[in-house]
Amino acid sequence: MALFDQLAPEAVLDRLLTQEHRDLLAGRLDALGRLAREKEQIVARLQTGSPTLHQLDRLRIKAERNQVLLAAAARGVQAARDRIDAIRSGPAPMRTYASDGGAAEMPRARKTDVNRRA
Repeated sequence: MALFDQLAPEAVLDRLLTQEHRDLLAGRLDALGRLAREKEQIVARLQTGSPTLHQLDRLRIKAERNQVLLAAAARGVQAARDRIDAIRSGPAPMRTYASDGGAAEMPRARKTDVNRRA
């Protein structure tokens, strides 16, 4: 962070937001934790500085853009978790109709360790 100490906090935050954007687009979600810690430190420094309204507006736009990507990434991770849970729980029971017209569930096939061929 020595290089960042020489730059104005708003310039550092701008670079961090740009890096966060690149990481999100590349799917490098593991890098986001480190960036979040760095952003917290820089925001604390930013409050003691005197950024212009133009600089703050630019940072807000970048942060909002990244927030949209973060939300999409979170939805993607949740969808993957849901899919893994569905795979782990096995197939849903098959529903069909009995001869009397009522709904009936087909029994699940037994799992066996040996494949048998007739």
